[in-house]
Parts: sequence; C-alpha cells; structure tokens
Amino acid sequence: MAIKPFSNANGNLQAANGNGHEGKLIAETISNGFFKVDRRWTVKYWNQAAEKLLGVQARDILGKNLWEKFSAIIPTPFFVRYHNAFLQDIPDHFEEFWEEKGLWFDVLTYHFEDTLSVSFKSSSEPAHSGHPDHPEQQLRILNKLYRLVTEITNDCLWEWDLLAREIFWIDGGHKRVFGYPIENALIPQAFWEAHLHPDDKERVMTGLDKVISGGQAHLWEDEYRFAKANGDYAYVHDRGLIVYEEGRATRMIGATQDITARKTAETQLLDSERRLAQETLVRQKEITSAVLTAQENERSSMGKELHDNLNQILGAAKLYIELAKTDEENREFCLDKSCGYIVNVIEEIRRISKRLAGPGMQIMGLSESIRILLTTLLLTFIRHVATHRTQKKLYA
Repeated sequence: MAIKPFSNANGNLQAANGNGHEGKLIAETISNGFFKVDRRWTVKYWNQAAEKLLGVQARDILGKNLWEKFSAIIPTPFFVRYHNAFLQDIPDHFEEFWEEKGLWFDVLTYHFEDTLSVSFKSSSEPAHSGHPDHPEQQLRILNKLYRLVTEITNDCLWEWDLLAREIFWIDGGHKRVFGYPIENALIPQAFWEAHLHPDDKERVMTGLDKVISGGQAHLWEDEYRFAKANGDYAYVHDRGLIVYEEGRATRMIGATQDITARKTAETQLLDSERRLAQETLVRQKEITSAVLTAQENERSSMGKELHDNLNQILGAAKLYIELAKTDEENREFCLDKSCGYIVNVIEEIRRISKRLAGPGMQIMGLSESIRILLTTLLLTFIRHVATHRTQKKLYA
C-alpha cells in the first residue's frame, strides 16, 4: 500500500496509510534517548529524547566533552561501562540507578570504528521489577506499527531513518535471531553495514541506493548474509515500505526474516544435483571410453587378421599366378591353387563383413540375408566355372 504525505492541523508534514500509522519516527515516539561520542568523548549527536531525559539541549552539548558536562553528577558505573564499551566488539546492555535524577536507566552501548553509540530509556523502577516502562501512547503507536509490518512478516521489526542514517530495532526480534542485546534501541546505519557479508555488501548497498534515489518505488527488498553476535552468518530476507515526505524518501518501516534454513536446504539440493550431474557425466565418459576401447580392439583385431592372414593368402595366390605365366606344364595346377586361395580370401572377407554388419542383418531379416548370401555364392561359382573353361580352351 502506498504511503503518501499529508499535513496535520499544525501544518507539520506527516505520513499516513490505511492503518493510520503516523509520520513521527517511532524512535522519537517511544522516548528512547540516543547520543554518539568519539574516542575523545566529544558529542557528535544528541536526539530530542536525550534532551528531555537528561535535561540538556543538543545545541548546548554538541561538539563538547561529555564528561565535562556531567562530571559532577554522573554515577561511576556509567563512566566505567562507557569506557569498557570501546574495548568490546558486541553491544553492552546494562541497567543502573542514577541517584541525582532518581531514575533507573536501561542503557545499550556499542561502538563502531571510532564512535560510541548510546541508546537509553529511564523509569522510576528497574525494568525487571515488572512495572511497565512505556506509556500508553507508546503502546498504541507500537500496535499500529505491528499491524502495518505484519503485512510483510512477523520477524525482526525495524524503522530506518534514511536522513539521520539510523535504524531503530523494535521489540527484541534482532536479539532473538542474531544474538545482539539490542531491544527497542537505535543503531547507526554504519553498524548494520559493517555486519553485511563482504561478498554481499556492495550489491546490497548499490541496490538500496538505486531504489531510494529513484523517488518512485514504495518497496525495497533484498536477500543477503548478516553477521550474528557469535560470528556466524545468517541468510536474511529484508523488506521495507518506503515513506516519502515532499517527494523525498525519509524513512522505511519493515522487517528482517531469517531464511537460513531455506537457503541451507536449497544449497544442499543444488549440491546434490551437482554431484548427480557429475556422477552421470563420469558414467557417460566411462561408457564412451569402453565403447571406444572395444571399437579400437575390434579394429586392431581386424587389422591383425587382414595383415597376418589375408595378406599372406593373397601373397600365395599372387605367387601361383606368377608361376602360371611361365610354367606351361603346371599352369592349370597353379591357377587352381590361386583360385582356391582367392576363394578363401573371399570367404574370410565375408566372415569379417558379417561380424561388422551384424545389426544390418537384424534390420533386413534372416531370410533376406540368406538370399543375398546364396546369390553371391552362385555368382562366384559361375565366374569360377567360366574362368576354368576359358583357361582349358586356351591350353587345349
């Protein structure tokens, strides 16, 4: 369903669809504070919820040292956990009581390159006490969001601020699937990009930029591999609805689905088909090799017969013919011997021909083959008798 911008009574640009999802960012609606600092603890980002929860305006803290601003009131555990967060590769989730403010703070920290990101929320009671952390308005907005993204999938829900380059991971789906201790918290887009598989990253980012910059598409989806907290990669299917404001893509609302099981099954099937194809090819090669070997052996056998047998018989026949030319007394004997040898050659050739032309006999039929054979023998006998009579008349 296409999402179109509209103006509310105050003139602020919002977005709506058939589910009534308001245009305000979920990250702002549920009052999660979020800020970023570099390794020198210089504040790089400070959202509206952080202004409300900590009582410091963004304009008064951006570009300044975090500890100089809060050195007198921030509890020591916060200082220690923030420092340690720069030394680990996965997010750190903790809960501490801030006596100065009289509130419990549920904090998630994670670093990427030289930036530490901190997402937090506050409550008068610790999260594990059983008291609700979220106001009724937050639950109402989240319910609307769930109804919206249920049309896509019910797995890992997220909202992506394309302008601020931040992603809000909703409801703990990413914690359950990928193992990161992140629930209802903002993460920088750079954190997500850094966990894309190196072989997929360029393709995914190019496709994403193409869809967003086009200014017309209302749906982005892709499949890629995403690193889990334990270092393994999961195959995922990501799908999101793009929200436009004044013709500009400002955010997406969507879900990430773990499709590792399906991809693994597909890979196993492809491997099985590939092995079967290879085995079939090997078998065909073996059959072809066997046929060629048999043919080569047959040719070798025939060559041996022609050379060692027929060639010698023809040589003997030629010798008797040469003797008949000069020996008038034994001419008839020599010619008879040569004719006998030639007949032997004819019979041997016929025998070899039968061996080579076996399938042809099956095609013609046995009776037709016998008829052709008798005709050939009769013609041979007639020629032999005629030749013999002619020779007798010449020497009579």
